[in-house]
Amino acid sequence: MRNVEVFLWCKKIHRYLVLCIATLGLLMAATGYMMHEGEYIILPAAQIRMMHNNFSIVFTIVLGVMTLTGLYLFIFPYLKPKQQIPPKPLMN
Repeated sequence: MRNVEVFLWCKKIHRYLVLCIATLGLLMAATGYMMHEGEYIILPAAQIRMMHNNFSIVFTIVLGVMTLTGLYLFIFPYLKPKQQIPPKPLMN
């Protein structure tokens, strides 16, 4: 795969992961706030704690993959393109 193809692939994945992080971040913030304040609106305390714990694992994995794709997007402009070696002329 060429660098440009990897770049475009990472860019697409990174975009989707940003949406996932935003959604998971809202869920983590909501459950964390409920635990901090002790106000459990819909679900019991044990279930909120379990949700927060399970979302944190997924959040960490998504954030790690998003970091790797973002790092490649950051480094890409500094990568040198592969230079093609000109063919040797045929000698008679």
